[in-house]
Amino acid sequence: MPKAYFDDVWARADLFGALHAYVSNNAAPALDPSELLRAEWAMRVSALDLYVHEVVAQNLLAIFQGKRPTTLGFAKLQISSDALLTIRSNGTGLASDNAFDLSVRTRLERVTYQYPDDIADGIRLVSNVELWNDIAKHFGATGAAVRPHAKTLKDDLRRIVERRNKIVHAGDLQPGVPRTAWPIARADVDHVKIVIGRIVDGIQAVV
Repeated sequence: MPKAYFDDVWARADLFGALHAYVSNNAAPALDPSELLRAEWAMRVSALDLYVHEVVAQNLLAIFQGKRPTTLGFAKLQISSDALLTIRSNGTGLASDNAFDLSVRTRLERVTYQYPDDIADGIRLVSNVELWNDIAKHFGATGAAVRPHAKTLKDDLRRIVERRNKIVHAGDLQPGVPRTAWPIARADVDHVKIVIGRIVDGIQAVV
């Protein structure tokens, strides 16, 4: 199940939090533990990315197998000619399932599911829900409050992903000279945990 993959990576990210607490309380002041927070931040976004990939891939296969209703997005899905030939040659069964799954996962390798719009595009392949609005409703938003609630959640995620990109692609360095790292605190990463956790809970509930 997609959530099991997420939980495994999430638990590994918790180890960075435990290490940060230990180093903060026991290491010499010269040893800066903030890099552990940056690693945790990046891994938590990675857990979300993996989770959405699995939601999309596993549910696409379920639709192909007839175990889940089809969607408008599924109707537009493109798979490789090799997969099509295998499916045509073998008909219904394990060989066709494996060919379809491999083709889908090969295609998804080139996609990241981190930014809100990209996640919504992925979910649209397997579900007709209005993802962010439906997540907002799941968390209690009603009427005119739905869109602002959804926007707040998307904006929070967008900022988290932008910071993740600074960490993994630019050393988390600020512009200017000398280039020094952006500050980071335990509370910042705790906010990342809350936001991503809510998003995953929301997807679990509405997809």
